[in-house]
Amino acid sequence: MKFLSFLILSFFIPIGLFAQLILTGTVHKENQVPLAGAGLLLRGDGRNVSVAADQNGAFTVSQLKKGKYSLTVSYAGYQSETTDLILSKDTTLLITLKTSSTQLNEVIISADPTTVVNNGEKLVYNVSNSITATGADGLQAVGQVPGIKVSDNEITSAGRGQLKVMVNGRLLQLTGIDLTRYLKSMSASQISKIELIKNPSASFEADGNAGIINIITKQNKTRGYSGTVQFNAKRWIHDKATIYGTSNFFALNGNTSLNYSSEKLSVYGNLNFDEDHHLEGFRTDIYYPGQIWKQSDTGDYKYHNINLIAGADYLISPKATIGITYLGGRNVYDGSDHVNNPVYNYNGGLDSTLKAYATYYPVALSNSINMHSVISFDTTGKKLLLNADYYNYYRTDVSDFESNVYRSDGVINPSSRKRYYDTNKQNINIYTFKADMEIPTAIGSLAFGGKLSFIDNYSNAFYYDKANDGGLAYNTNLSNEFDYKENTQSLYGSLSRSYGKWKYQAGLRAEFTQTSGYSFSNRQNTDVNYLKLFPSLVVTYQPGDDNSFSITYGKRINRPSFWNLNPYKSIYTEYSYGQGNPYLQPEYNNNLEFSHIFKGNLNSSLFLNITSNGFNYVTIASADTNLVYTTPINFLKTFRYGISESYSLKTFKLLDNNNQVTFYYTNAQTENNSFKGIKGYGLYMSSSNTLYFNTNKTFGVAANFWYQFPEIDHISRTDAYYKLDLGITASAFKKELSITFNVNDVFRSSAMAKTTIVNGVRQKFTNFQINRFAQLSLNYRFGSKKETAKGHQTGNEDERGRN
Repeated sequence: MKFLSFLILSFFIPIGLFAQLILTGTVHKENQVPLAGAGLLLRGDGRNVSVAADQNGAFTVSQLKKGKYSLTVSYAGYQSETTDLILSKDTTLLITLKTSSTQLNEVIISADPTTVVNNGEKLVYNVSNSITATGADGLQAVGQVPGIKVSDNEITSAGRGQLKVMVNGRLLQLTGIDLTRYLKSMSASQISKIELIKNPSASFEADGNAGIINIITKQNKTRGYSGTVQFNAKRWIHDKATIYGTSNFFALNGNTSLNYSSEKLSVYGNLNFDEDHHLEGFRTDIYYPGQIWKQSDTGDYKYHNINLIAGADYLISPKATIGITYLGGRNVYDGSDHVNNPVYNYNGGLDSTLKAYATYYPVALSNSINMHSVISFDTTGKKLLLNADYYNYYRTDVSDFESNVYRSDGVINPSSRKRYYDTNKQNINIYTFKADMEIPTAIGSLAFGGKLSFIDNYSNAFYYDKANDGGLAYNTNLSNEFDYKENTQSLYGSLSRSYGKWKYQAGLRAEFTQTSGYSFSNRQNTDVNYLKLFPSLVVTYQPGDDNSFSITYGKRINRPSFWNLNPYKSIYTEYSYGQGNPYLQPEYNNNLEFSHIFKGNLNSSLFLNITSNGFNYVTIASADTNLVYTTPINFLKTFRYGISESYSLKTFKLLDNNNQVTFYYTNAQTENNSFKGIKGYGLYMSSSNTLYFNTNKTFGVAANFWYQFPEIDHISRTDAYYKLDLGITASAFKKELSITFNVNDVFRSSAMAKTTIVNGVRQKFTNFQINRFAQLSLNYRFGSKKETAKGHQTGNEDERGRN
């Protein structure tokens, strides 16, 4: 704790005591494209300082004295530039390198970055370097990121809470099963890297409890043509070969990309196809005073998907670029759900069995268009970023449902039969407009901007009672039609400054939101307006090259999804259903963290997370009627504090290793009489390892493992669960052809089970999460080989994650 005390006391040291100067800047090509990795050598003050530009072409040299200096900037294939400087104050430079006139026959420079790069601001997972992510879909790729868990249709940070998901800076307006299915429609081969942004600044929308995942798709900037072709075959491995009379659980995937880049124009496209047959489902055990209900819901689905990512960027002038990006696809789930609910007495005898069978045919169409422009005003780094976005998610479904009650002797109770036919639709339209300005000033880098967001979500569910002769009668009690509108106006400002060994970033975001939900069937209207402020702060102290200390604070919001707010009923059996809550309110999170980085390798942090007005889906069972329904409600205030350690072993050059341990304590409190507060410890451990057998890295193996000990999840206590993934890869023909074999979730042990007590009735929920499979992947690259990711941030990154 010594370093924490030192950090707190240091806030009282007058800034004027520091006399060092700082030199910052960026290195670009003539077309304003950053030159990541450009080398800089600063001579003066009796010493030479060498640094390298980061992925954005930015560099920083601190602890400089006033005086004369010489700065030399170099990059392979470009003319070196030498500049004489006289430093009397903090200085920012914009350096442009020209293409070298000397052409070599062929020079190939390849650098394989590590799979995981972790610092105080974010964790970067390079998907292209991951063996276990090869051939995977987008959801599986996210699950490979150290510290991220995918379970129960949620994506969470271990010990921290739920995460929001962005793609190329646009937040997906989907949650739950719709979010997981959307990510499954993407291929990992379309993804360059995945960023876990731990403490988003004020320029990011305030959504997200524990931070934001940003999935960055591939864009090739190498001159000329290039592309890839990939084929994957997957076989699901179940304990039983045949389930509900079906077998042959498999998946086939094809992916192809094509890129072209010239001096001013860059065009790219990636097309992905999927066909698979898989299982999904859950089980709920309810322990009534006189009976035990064991309800299992197994979904047998076939999945058909086509997904396209395409875009173009054009350099209008040395100071202005424009571009357009498209993401879209068609996803079909064709299958059925089998619900089996035996009811036992406490003597172990079978009283009755509830069974339901339903067929589904959901078809989802998604279309996303972003238009963007970057305008640089001068050589100081002053620039304006403009974004306009449109997003549409359109989903239809048709279902047949039948429920029966069987007596203990197996005979159907004729009066128990319930048969329904239903159709439902969801149509989300989102328009966003965003402007961001960056201005270097004498007191630091100033960023400010604003955003307008307009959301319209229409959904319906029309139920019909089904007669024995096939006739249909409209059911007004179950049917629902719902329209939800949400408009948000946001303004933010932030200031970043480096002064000697200190770095500061402070920001404030204001969001004014107006929501309106109307149920046509219930003739019920719910309007909510609120203005909220979201401050953020980062203070970093770096006494030397080996140590860096930081304190961060951020306030965030977690808004209900559209389906959370919809009072629509989803029937499971005659005695169980799920329903939304139109009165659900947002929850708010305050996150405080002290962190220390040693030699850029050992990351230590102490954290505190406080959630107020927390909400979650809860299953409420009534002992007198045996009616079971699931609905989201606001009922929690949660305090969680802990310590996290992350370390990468770098002893062996051919070993890529990253390890993480997070230990925490959770205190969940509630004033709702249906629940009781719960407390407890949690521990998460993970290790990601890739070992290559030669310096060319053409033959390697991977083993990724995590273990989650029992923890407190909202108002529930989970069992322990864990996951092991194994992979092996080999490349040939100068890495043009690669073959990879993976086994995912080797022990089929990654399913989460949690126990909750509601109204004095104990219940246990288990997510089947049948993720064990073996997969073979073939990948062929042609044309230019070097791929770089473009991290352009678009304008609707916050609205697209809440369905």
